[in-house]
Amino acid sequence: IERHAQEDAPFCCVISTIEPHDMFVALRDYFEKYDLESIPLPETLRDDLKNKPELLKRMAGVWDDFSDDDWRFVRACYWAVCTFLDNEVGRVMTTLKAQGIDENTIVLFTADHGDMLGAHGLLTKGSGTSYEEVYRIPFILRVPDPIVTGEDDLHKVSLVDMAPTLCELCGCPPLASAQGKSIVPVLNGSADPAAWSTAYAEFYAQRIMYTQRIYWEGDWKLTYSPAGVDELYHLADDPLEMNNLAGDSESQDQLKSMFAGLWAKMEEVGDTAMLNTNYCTIRLAPFGPRMES
Repeated sequence: IERHAQEDAPFCCVISTIEPHDMFVALRDYFEKYDLESIPLPETLRDDLKNKPELLKRMAGVWDDFSDDDWRFVRACYWAVCTFLDNEVGRVMTTLKAQGIDENTIVLFTADHGDMLGAHGLLTKGSGTSYEEVYRIPFILRVPDPIVTGEDDLHKVSLVDMAPTLCELCGCPPLASAQGKSIVPVLNGSADPAAWSTAYAEFYAQRIMYTQRIYWEGDWKLTYSPAGVDELYHLADDPLEMNNLAGDSESQDQLKSMFAGLWAKMEEVGDTAMLNTNYCTIRLAPFGPRMES
């Protein structure tokens, strides 16, 4: 930053860190900032995982011998690593200001995933963990001239929106084949909330093949797990994702509507791996892509 600040030309600096990632190895000075006895436990820590994928029950079994104090210790370590990382980001911001370029530099802070940290009795992330703790990540954007018109939670943005947003803010031509879109209209208040009411995520499994697709629409969230249990949650009423409504007879119309949106999004982004599951043994969704409206 100090070198580029002396040059009369734009520059881009990407800082990628492993932290905060398991195994959550924290520096002692940062760990000792936290009082273990005051660390709150997740409300869903003792979830019996009823109506959730069998895989999650097996995964939770890995942590069966954890006491509440063990969970507090893990969470304190994670928070300590986050605090360390926050301090490092502060060093970057201080350097920008010291070089006199903080007022004309765009800064974006984000992550690729979160961590369960005991939610639903699980740790880290991976197969089956399609919950908000993993998918709802930081996306903090600082621009030289603030253009945010107000606070709301009506807009769903995604990592695929990052590049189109930076292109527009920097005055670059739009990307020809981007699946995301610039969030500048969201920032300046000109966006139609209806155009930002859905989100989509693909999970292609790990060493154990467990593919998932996740779709958000308004307050609703659907996780399609062909090798497990589908999950439907109304996040406004059930933000902790405890009450799976996918098997509820009164929620079948909503389930069908969510699957219609899911298939449409697959077609929009070209997710043919799941869209073309036409063979009988892998045609596992309760509602298919050619369902009647």
